[in-house]
Amino acid sequence: MRSAPNVLAIVPSLIASCQINVLKPLKVLASQGRIKFRWRLESRASLSDVHWADVVIFCRNTEPAYGHLLNEAVCTSKPIIYDLDDNFWDIPYDTDPEIARYHRLPPRLLQLEQYLQLSTFVRVYSPVLGDRVSEFSKNVKLLRAGFDFSLAAKRRPPANDKVRIVYATSRVVDDQYYEFLEGIIHVLDKYGDCVSLTIWGCQPSELAGRKGVELMPLLPSYERFLREFYRQGFDIGLAPLPSTLFHRSKNNTKFRDYGACRVAGIYSDVDVYSSCIQDGCTGVLVQNNPESWASGMSRLIEDRALTEKIKRDAYAQVYKEYRQELVEEEWMAQINELLSGNIGYAAASPTRKVEEMRVRSDFHGLCAIRMPGESPDGEKVGQVLLEILTPTGDVLRDASSCKRINENGEVLVSFEPIANSDKQEFVFRLISTSEETDVKAGWLPSSGLIQMLYVSSPDKVKPPAGVVS
Repeated sequence: MRSAPNVLAIVPSLIASCQINVLKPLKVLASQGRIKFRWRLESRASLSDVHWADVVIFCRNTEPAYGHLLNEAVCTSKPIIYDLDDNFWDIPYDTDPEIARYHRLPPRLLQLEQYLQLSTFVRVYSPVLGDRVSEFSKNVKLLRAGFDFSLAAKRRPPANDKVRIVYATSRVVDDQYYEFLEGIIHVLDKYGDCVSLTIWGCQPSELAGRKGVELMPLLPSYERFLREFYRQGFDIGLAPLPSTLFHRSKNNTKFRDYGACRVAGIYSDVDVYSSCIQDGCTGVLVQNNPESWASGMSRLIEDRALTEKIKRDAYAQVYKEYRQELVEEEWMAQINELLSGNIGYAAASPTRKVEEMRVRSDFHGLCAIRMPGESPDGEKVGQVLLEILTPTGDVLRDASSCKRINENGEVLVSFEPIANSDKQEFVFRLISTSEETDVKAGWLPSSGLIQMLYVSSPDKVKPPAGVVS
């Protein structure tokens, strides 16, 4: 009988999506004895963690400083899963300037694309995001995130005559409420004491102090929020979403949360929601204009029977398609299939070839290597990454990718200069990959064919002749 596989998850932080999509289901599988599970923040992960694992999982990782963990998984032939629920390429600068400046920094996007290219397969939660990721990976799997129904198991307060409307967001700085702002003001004026509005998470100045409006602070724990949210007994939930490429790449979190908590949702009619919601049955779809939002809210306020029907039908759909147990089984099936070696993921994963060579530097300021673009027999060098290690195996320089530098096809790999490299020994780890399933990884040269390049001073790189910028 095969022992439980060792599964390692390396995450950049403990944000909700890392916990919901990866850590929580894998912890349950570990508690059942079906896997041996270890998780690490990427800032605390080590190469020994990677060596321990049978399968390595990354989620939303983009920091180049920790790229050596990916490279070690590649070099040791570990199956790699990358989980992504956000479109980092298209975060809008006008509405999310800080987040956009962070995630759209070119080195982070390049590192993200390396994760996608080198992973055995990539998990996404939106067809739009799947299309974007497919530019870098031929193995993209569209999945559904889960909902833990134990968080919505307590008694709800009894219904009363007042219709309770809610907008819940995990963002303190939020501008999506502008989609329904004029519509909700119209509804509050029209129905007066018959309705109330709760904004949970952000503090819109346009609604602060209005009669019938309550502003509740963000709860940092997603699970605590869900328990409190369910106990409130809201009737109608608002789920605005702009129709941009970034927002259309999002997960349908609001539908899962509202449906499982028996709240009738009103959703922007964009494909994130229209792909899973039947209008008038499991929710109400509206256009992003004040009239449509006001009409959707009025429809549910005045037709309480429809509101109750949507609550029941949405709950049933979320329970049938999104409950946590389904996600756990999906994870277990994917891990087993990866390790069986007889499925499409493994067969279609990038071909890898790894060559390690011990070299001795002649001068200070080692900053690049140059090598032939093909073997004496005409076999081409493919896509190549270079990682530099100390003789004891410590990573000294994270992986850098190659570029062709002249008409002869020579290859240059440059990196941050190593100031005190004179007479020092290093290990060059060359990784050649191919994204084509029927093309083997390219040729890698021996140490005798590699030319080491140096800077003229420790703080200034002298570009090799012939480099094409």
